[in-house]
Amino acid sequence: MIRFVQHKDIDSIKWDQAIAKAQYSTLFARYEMLDALTSPGTWHALVEDDYHAVMPLPARSKFGISYLYTPFFMPQMGIFSPATLACLDTRRFLAAIPQRYRQADLVLNVHNETDEAATELVSHTLDLQKPYEHLRAQFSQNTVRNIRSAERQGTIITLGEPIIEETIRLFRENRGHVSDVHFQAQDYQRLAVVARQLEAQGALLTVSARTPDGTLIAGALFVLDAPRMWFWFSGRDNRYAEYKPLFLLMDRVIQHYADQAWILDFNGSRNPNVARMYRSFGGEPYTIPLVSLSRSKILQKMAEVGRKIRR
Repeated sequence: MIRFVQHKDIDSIKWDQAIAKAQYSTLFARYEMLDALTSPGTWHALVEDDYHAVMPLPARSKFGISYLYTPFFMPQMGIFSPATLACLDTRRFLAAIPQRYRQADLVLNVHNETDEAATELVSHTLDLQKPYEHLRAQFSQNTVRNIRSAERQGTIITLGEPIIEETIRLFRENRGHVSDVHFQAQDYQRLAVVARQLEAQGALLTVSARTPDGTLIAGALFVLDAPRMWFWFSGRDNRYAEYKPLFLLMDRVIQHYADQAWILDFNGSRNPNVARMYRSFGGEPYTIPLVSLSRSKILQKMAEVGRKIRR
């Protein structure tokens, strides 16, 4: 039986055990991490039997209307179960969402099959369990040229430098001004909190790119979520575009983790230029369903806007 459980009544120990046993297990879905990714006490859940399968339901309210959403900076969500869920099982969970939520706009995960009307988000992965030379041979010619250009400029890549806030600042001051980016101040604050929490758990890899004189021109935050390594967040200074920092940065991460049991997940993008970059490193595409359930015309329009800016 699937039942709705409010945040205050969720058994955090059983919840984390359910996430650990799930076919798609991720640290992003752990109790403490969901608390960090949302406002205090605002995510609830669907729970099947004694936490056999679970589904987080982050909730908000606008104009007095309650709705469900996928938090920024959470790659995949959906139903966490020990087995891949068939369409019927996914449908049962979606049908159990309480009527009080007039809109649900939820990214599922790769082990949630669905026959609901869904938008397919596209991500890319790269299996790093191969020698670097083999991985490098899969790079496009343009990517190899960009890497060599960065090397000629003397771009310096460092793994493990404490640059969380600086990376967020680089994004805010550059990409953050583009019209299709809708992060608010509280979103950046939440990102910093979650990043520091991941860092404390030993699950965050920071990578910096600097000019020869030490100027920080790009930074990236990778999340070590075994067996996945998420390319989670990055920022770069547009004034130094000729240094091609992200190309060299990605190359050095791939080189460092080559021949190890990691799957680099580029974390998807609806920006065709960014998606092209991921493919240029040999990334293989895969799809993630985003399901929208509408019980309010106003929120349906808002959700359509949200889907356009999510990736």
